[in-house]
Amino acid sequence: MSKRAATGKRENPGNLYILPIAFIITIVPLIVYMKVVQLSPIEIKNWYGQEKYSDFFTFFKSQWLIIGTALAAVFYFVYLILKGFKFQKSIPYIPTAVYALMIILSTLLSKNRGVALNGFVARYEGMWALLCYLILMVVTINLVKTESQMKFLLSALLISASIIGIIGVFQFFNMDLFRTDFGKKLILPEIYHQMLNKVSFRFEESMIFSTFSNPNYVGSYMALVIPITFAAFLYFKKLWLKIGAGLLTVISLVSLFGSRSRAGLMGLAVSVLVALVLFRKIIFRRKLLSMAIAVGLVLMFLGVNFALNGVLIDRIISEFKQPEEVQFFDLQDITFEDKTVSIVSKTETFVIRMDDSSKLYFCDDAGNELPYDMEGMSSNAKIKFTDPKYKDYTITIDGAVLRVNQKQVQFEFAVEDEKFKLIGLNDDLTNTIEKAEYIGFKNKERFGSARGYIWSRTLPMLKDTILWGHGPDTYAIEFPQNDYIGKIRAYGTPQMLVDKPHNMYLQIAVNTGVLSLLAALALWGLYLAQSIRIYIKKMDYSFLSLSGAGIFLAVCGYLVTGLFNDSVVAIAPVFWVMLGLGFVCNGLVTGQSKKMQSVRG
Repeated sequence: MSKRAATGKRENPGNLYILPIAFIITIVPLIVYMKVVQLSPIEIKNWYGQEKYSDFFTFFKSQWLIIGTALAAVFYFVYLILKGFKFQKSIPYIPTAVYALMIILSTLLSKNRGVALNGFVARYEGMWALLCYLILMVVTINLVKTESQMKFLLSALLISASIIGIIGVFQFFNMDLFRTDFGKKLILPEIYHQMLNKVSFRFEESMIFSTFSNPNYVGSYMALVIPITFAAFLYFKKLWLKIGAGLLTVISLVSLFGSRSRAGLMGLAVSVLVALVLFRKIIFRRKLLSMAIAVGLVLMFLGVNFALNGVLIDRIISEFKQPEEVQFFDLQDITFEDKTVSIVSKTETFVIRMDDSSKLYFCDDAGNELPYDMEGMSSNAKIKFTDPKYKDYTITIDGAVLRVNQKQVQFEFAVEDEKFKLIGLNDDLTNTIEKAEYIGFKNKERFGSARGYIWSRTLPMLKDTILWGHGPDTYAIEFPQNDYIGKIRAYGTPQMLVDKPHNMYLQIAVNTGVLSLLAALALWGLYLAQSIRIYIKKMDYSFLSLSGAGIFLAVCGYLVTGLFNDSVVAIAPVFWVMLGLGFVCNGLVTGQSKKMQSVRG
């Protein structure tokens, strides 16, 4: 028997070997720096038409993710060479291997291999990024073997979360670093410093986006981080550390609430419900503290909601309340025939007709001309109709373009070769309307900020991706972007680009195949089942128990946000590292329990 086995000493690779992992979960989410990206022809066609895109939030995150993962793999192989080739066998590697195989196969078989390899514009989550996630999880499982290593990585995460949270809180109070000249100089290459006044962000002031490309992703990140910060608060014994962890939890909550992300709120809500079960004995033992935390959480939510003039509660209610009136024009069809275009709604048909002299006539479905009032000249006019049935219609004529407004809907027709044509995405002109196949969400296209529309059009796409997908990050290319009727019903305009499904599970199923989704679900299901079995029985204040439970709640929260948000390179690496740490922690807790039982025996 070796001396290590005799003494029961656990192998400890040390923190040096996991530095690249710490770099990825600490630094990568913080990177904000402009890169002018030259788009490929397929990206130009399926984007907004421009040949270049100024990326601030994603390109360099993706690049440094790949570099950091390559270093993590090198460090791991160096460790194997020095310590002997030992690969820890584990059941989770089976679905991981299947997922990796389907990522690679979907890329090789993709019609758009360049995008599948490197990712689509503004996302950059191609094959290399997806494989990085899996490599990070596997390397974490095999290199992290002790509590001290777990503390090192979790501390790194909390440092990064502190910076991201503080930036978010300043944005909430209209003191956004990135809107100042100093902040702009930090995120712009020096050659663009003379253009500081041209840099602007599409998010309204007080809305938190921190270092991410969308406030929704703040929700995903905070749903992942808050359970871990709270576990740290419970674990720390030193007063200054407990205060620090408590303050970080508050900052993270403010960032979540200030992002107005319903997905993040739902993820947090599920984490809280699961936590009530895990910590039920502690809650009953320390009722006063538990009530104080609950009241504090509610007051904080109400306070942020008050500061935002009720936006948070309104956004939550909007998910479940069916409006009495259709918010947008209930469009059914647009038909073209010779010099006539008919706009068919559920209640009426509005007809625009042009004669041989290019004079316009506006009629009802029976061909009767509609009375109207006109402002301006015939080639540059605004027309409103006096018939009560058509009073919501407004026609704006701008040369050869007719702009139709009805309630909160706007779309345009161009007159070309004496015929009407609908102006679609990237000024696409068409007089042949194609309706995309859909499943579910009929008359509920606007559910979840048009997620109902996106999901209903995405589900039929899965019949073509049962085994392998169209290729990582090719969703925008494969989505039926010419579904103009659907887009008008959902967004009020045909010129909206749908570049992501707003659902991580559909994203995987379309891009790398339903089989890869099943593999991912099996992997996550194994972890969740393992964690429930461990932490439902025993929950104490030890580092391993609290860390394991915190990571479990974090994974639960993130997977719930995945129902409404996509996987992105800013946050997904943190999730996959935490998943790896979760497996490690579960192993350590189980090993510790067996050792205790052996001692008692």
